Amino acid sequence: MFKQAAVLAVTGVAMLVGCGGMDPQMEHEEIISNLIEAGYPAKDIQVVNEAVFVSGDTQVTLQASREMIQAPSGSAEQYRSTNVVGPEVTKICINPSAAYNSYSHLSQGLDMAIENYNELGLRFTFVRGPTTGCSATIVAAISVEANNWSGFPSYGLPFGSINMLPALDTYNLDINEHIITHELGHTIGLRHTDYYNASISCLRPYPDPESDPYNVGAIHIPGTPTTAVFDGSVMNSCPHLDNTGEFTSTDITALRVLYGQSAVQSCSNVDVTAYRGQTGAQVRCTCSSGGGGSVWGTNLYTDDSNICTAAVHAGVISTSGGMVVLEIQPAQSTFIGTTRNGVTTSSYGAWPGSFRFIGAQVPQPPPLCSSFNIMSYRGQNGTQIRCNCPTVSLGASVWGTDLYTDDSDVCAASVHAGAIASSGGQVTVTIQPAQGGYASTTRNGVTSYSYGYWPGSISLSP
Repeated sequence: MFKQAAVLAVTGVAMLVGCGGMDPQMEHEEIISNLIEAGYPAKDIQVVNEAVFVSGDTQVTLQASREMIQAPSGSAEQYRSTNVVGPEVTKICINPSAAYNSYSHLSQGLDMAIENYNELGLRFTFVRGPTTGCSATIVAAISVEANNWSGFPSYGLPFGSINMLPALDTYNLDINEHIITHELGHTIGLRHTDYYNASISCLRPYPDPESDPYNVGAIHIPGTPTTAVFDGSVMNSCPHLDNTGEFTSTDITALRVLYGQSAVQSCSNVDVTAYRGQTGAQVRCTCSSGGGGSVWGTNLYTDDSNICTAAVHAGVISTSGGMVVLEIQPAQSTFIGTTRNGVTTSSYGAWPGSFRFIGAQVPQPPPLCSSFNIMSYRGQNGTQIRCNCPTVSLGASVWGTDLYTDDSDVCAASVHAGAIASSGGQVTVTIQPAQGGYASTTRNGVTSYSYGYWPGSISLSP
């Protein structure tokens, strides 16, 4: 369950700090004092194993409690802004511990919870780690307390962990998805929807409705109801066995108000080349309708390609525009041009930076082998090109055996090498250095020619 009963009385706060830092008891007292000043009822606060919790499942750090009381009286919007995730956070990596990953429902539930948030197109993306380019990190761990818990943001960063009970793994995936989604909600600043009356979602022996007449302990999010209902939100205090794990319409409204696209920059203002070396970093931006520009590559694009035109090519938006999330990738040795969704991209050789899009994309069709000028790749030894031979002319010119001159017909040479059948297929061409001679043989219905020195070669594999 999410909620536990707790009653604490606070009589004062000692503010003396020694050279070794604040005494834990003094720190707890300041946190509790700040929470009460921020409007949390004393009976909703508890100390468990040297940590202060509100509503049973949300840890509050000293910094988070201080941010709660920074706003002047009557300034709910400012108060809310101090306990949310800052605009510099665009990629939140969630790193499960080995123990966490050992529970299949917890592990799958985390993936489903991440998908819940990412489907909304918020100004940050949750990514399951370990990975690179993270602007904030949350650890998914096994709880050693008697409940599932997380905490509120501080310093503009989400709380650093979600902590789940192993017993949760015995429940169905929807319940795992629901509770993990709930705990992630706390890490980005969401409080219980029924904070003022937990009996809306919880049955006895949970506390009676809590009095908070000035509504200063939780900030109402514009566009959402001011009263909670049973199963009306994934952020209700208590879950139920029939929960689906999905956001309700009011959850979606709340998240989009707090973290929607309004603050997302235009893709026309993004210089992707400035992100070289930041592999894994994600950039969120919006594309207007229409427009155009040059693009090189397919699924992996050169970092000087037009973002919005590439996004239409990739299939993540239509020509009417929309928001995209691109991920910085390293240098590539080759970029393949294709035509998709009304956009034709160009091929290119080595380039020092690239990017790809996050989201559903059209599978990359293999380009025709006949579309490549293989000789233009001389000197790029080891570079591999994946291409397709829909048909094969067995009488086409081929020089060599296993190593072929780079002006040989790729598809006929592929049949000779045994990489594809005479009916055609996909083949990998690997660029090789010059050779002093090439032998003639007959194999698989193809006869190759011999030749002397040639400045470029290829090998072929399935």
